[in-house]
Amino acid sequence: MTERPHPLVRVEHVADGDVVRIAMEEGEAPLNTFRPAKVEAMATAVEAVAGEVGCLVLYGDPVFSAGADLEAIEQAPQEMRAAKIDAIAAASNRLIRELREFPAPVIAAVTGVAAGGGLGLALAADLIHVHEDAEFDTAYTRIGLTPDNATPFFLMRTVGPYRARELLFDPDPIDAAQAVDLGIANVRHEGSVAAFLETVTEKAASYAAGPTEAYARTKRLLDTALEGGFDRHLERERSAIKRMSRSDTFDEGLSAFFASREPEWD
Repeated sequence: MTERPHPLVRVEHVADGDVVRIAMEEGEAPLNTFRPAKVEAMATAVEAVAGEVGCLVLYGDPVFSAGADLEAIEQAPQEMRAAKIDAIAAASNRLIRELREFPAPVIAAVTGVAAGGGLGLALAADLIHVHEDAEFDTAYTRIGLTPDNATPFFLMRTVGPYRARELLFDPDPIDAAQAVDLGIANVRHEGSVAAFLETVTEKAASYAAGPTEAYARTKRLLDTALEGGFDRHLERERSAIKRMSRSDTFDEGLSAFFASREPEWD
């Protein structure tokens, strides 16, 4: 089943409904650039399926995204540009939060360019799979802007402060192989884009068949690992594992382990 919350956003229910793919379509805007209504529609689509599916895949058709629609911003009177950029940032912040709080794994399937805010959107996913033609580009300082879409936040945690500064100060594009080497992406895929998307969907289906509640709580622990120091993290871990130990998910996992069988996750 396919839904359209916006003319340039497709919501595809696949893998017997256990996986949702949200596709950004290029339309008349080159490189799948962002406008507030499109980004808001994406955030609404993510929110609508939270808790209903076991995995979410985010991708672009035909390319991931080059971030904000700079052409529309350039055409606006100078005194209106800040308001336009702020409107995109507000919509994007909502989308980033929805992705980080999504109670199941989120996979970004990146083809073509992921630049500026598009890079931040990819980094907001739990896992990033890249097609061999993918290219990452921080881009911001090339046009005299500071980053958005939590790009510095994610880069800092992924590659460390010095490499993050280098990537942001000197925005040279990074190809798919470099992205994997840097730890920005998980897996590089060769072959056709259609085959790439199907492979990512199969991986998403495997997560959807897994212990979704445990994934959701693990995501939260990873996201808060650097907050409040080591002792606070230990307490969050203790609270999470205590709660999971009371769950049907753990009961099934434990029974399957001692029965030497594969668990049957709901």
